[in-house]
Amino acid sequence: MVETSTASPMAEADITAMKETHRAQQTPLQQLHAELDQEKEASATAASEAMDMILRLQGKKAAVKMEASHYKRMAEEKIGHAEETLEVFEELIYQKEMEITALEVQVLAYKQKLLALGVDINISELEFPHDLLLNRSK
Repeated sequence: MVETSTASPMAEADITAMKETHRAQQTPLQQLHAELDQEKEASATAASEAMDMILRLQGKKAAVKMEASHYKRMAEEKIGHAEETLEVFEELIYQKEMEITALEVQVLAYKQKLLALGVDINISELEFPHDLLLNRSK
């Protein structure tokens, strides 16, 4: 029994030493857990902010896309209108050119008739000034 009593104080000393070692290790371990919790919270906050920014940028991108689409549609409509107007003007120009050609043919026909009747034609009398309409209003 003597051995048990000698072993017991040794075991108690070992247990006490282990308890103190355990307590000494608990503080740094608790600090590490606290740091880990802080890092988790910081990561979650950063992820949340990043997601908010992504959503905000996606919203801006969609708005810019919609605005660009609107301007493109407006430009296409203006181009279409301009092309239609141009076609109308080209048709008018063609009609006026045809009228001018017909009138020139008539002038030549009358000239031929006058020559056939023996009328002396002075070329300068047949030429019309370019501002004929302006001279008529005076």
